[in-house]
Amino acid sequence: MTLFPLKKIPLQLLLSVGLLLTASCASLEPNPLLGRWTLSSPMAPGLVLGTYEFRRSSMTAFGVTQRVEYSVEGNDVLVLPEALGIGLEITVVDEDTARLNDPVTGGLVTLRRLRS
Repeated sequence: MTLFPLKKIPLQLLLSVGLLLTASCASLEPNPLLGRWTLSSPMAPGLVLGTYEFRRSSMTAFGVTQRVEYSVEGNDVLVLPEALGIGLEITVVDEDTARLNDPVTGGLVTLRRLRS
């Protein structure tokens, strides 16, 4: 039998809250895709095929805005529309370049960051 059972509860609660906060911060990996990007292909040099804008919970592509969720693992970002739609697999190459991993185009589509 412990003499001070009430003193253990706050310490256990504090440890539990600390672990919960640590786990939630670890899953909040920064999203390197947020911002405005142009879409281009080496098959059409100099031609901009469209513009994408990725925000915290939505994206706009070809003038259509939809709510999305992101799954980020390092430089790989999976963009999943909340409504019906195909997810986008994107690999961020560097701060200003990303590749759209599209089986139709064979990954030949490049995103370039637009700076304001």
